[in-house]
Amino acid sequence: MPSPDPQTCEVKIGGAWIAVSLDEAAALHIMAVKRCPACHGRVAVNGTYSGPKVLRRLYHRKAHNGCPLKADTYNGRLSPHPQALT
Repeated sequence: MPSPDPQTCEVKIGGAWIAVSLDEAAALHIMAVKRCPACHGRVAVNGTYSGPKVLRRLYHRKAHNGCPLKADTYNGRLSPHPQALT
């Protein structure tokens, strides 16, 4: 299985999950529900402003140690989020 891109998330549009960049999610889909592309847990997109550049990051709303996109807490075994969005 290929590794999910940490610079993308899935956005629910019209009942379907669509993969988009974090920049697009933050600019065009502000109010849409977002989920992690790896574990399908609910996420938020936050930005850090450093000069002219905005650095976007994906933040899980609830911690989950089965997600490879959270390197600091990942236990090495990919598993669905306990509150995965479908």
